[in-house]
Amino acid sequence: MTEILQKQINLQQISSNKYSASWHNDWVVGKTLNGGHLASVLMHAARRHLLLDPTLAARDQPDVLSLHIEFLHACEVKDTTITITTLRTGSSTSTLLLELSQDSGTPGKSRPNAIAIANSTNFDKVLGPSAPTDWTLHPPPKPIPNFALVEAHKPEPNWISCTVAGELLPFTRRSLCLNPRGGFPTAGVYDAWNSFRDGELMDATYFGLLSDFIPAVGDSLTGEGMYNAHAFYEKMEQWDKENPGVPAPLTNTIAEAMKAPTFSQTVTLNLEFRRRVPAEGLRWVFTRTAAKMMEGGRMGVDITLCDGNMNLVCEAHQLILALDAQRKFLSRKSKPSSL
Repeated sequence: MTEILQKQINLQQISSNKYSASWHNDWVVGKTLNGGHLASVLMHAARRHLLLDPTLAARDQPDVLSLHIEFLHACEVKDTTITITTLRTGSSTSTLLLELSQDSGTPGKSRPNAIAIANSTNFDKVLGPSAPTDWTLHPPPKPIPNFALVEAHKPEPNWISCTVAGELLPFTRRSLCLNPRGGFPTAGVYDAWNSFRDGELMDATYFGLLSDFIPAVGDSLTGEGMYNAHAFYEKMEQWDKENPGVPAPLTNTIAEAMKAPTFSQTVTLNLEFRRRVPAEGLRWVFTRTAAKMMEGGRMGVDITLCDGNMNLVCEAHQLILALDAQRKFLSRKSKPSSL
């Protein structure tokens, strides 16, 4: 069941190269829409266009190989328009330019909120040689969880589970997250397993969201802010001692967020897929979030995403700024779609 996110996006073709997309309360952070969900909107639009555009469809390249996004302006809580231009077509890959925009408030005018470059491929086609490497995650993650124990709310020897139900990003009320027992001993490295309750599965569209569904690295390195991975883990560990195996019920509020000194703003996001995400979707996705340094509020964050068997599926990278949190949380006037 991968339809929930796609239904929320509600992508509609309005011309040969233009699409409209809705928004949903699940995506809201303060007065803006979450960048990870917008990445999923762009991913969904690119995948749809590869199938609907006659020239691109003839190339038989239905998969997004890479997606590079530049976030230019924050998106308000209102609908978006995605305009797609084919920059080149090729026998092995084609290149698309996507512009995500919103009504500027001036009749007949809009401004680009994000631009993206997508490259297509067909993972069923062999384009060249394959060879194994000695690549591995370092430090090594905990063993793959016993997902049956997790889903039965029984203690898992290496992982602790939680849910988050709060005012920021309400979609987390449907999610189930696992953190490694013992927390995060290596500064700048944060492992997690993510899933959704009630049978919701994750196809390629979800990977824009998943690449942003990570701890706030700045909060975690400084020990300040509400998305500090270490503080989250302490709450999870305490809960697990008294309620073994039961997901820890975490929460958040806008009032708490406004007390934080900074928030993370993503400047760019890159996604590179190493294999096709199954059309039926994945039940569990592993994420390794790693930062090499943070200096003057600037940092790069690498995100490694694997399937339930720890097969590498996608590699992502974010360029992030840590900025004054007071800018983020103001009242909003728009009303969401009814979905």
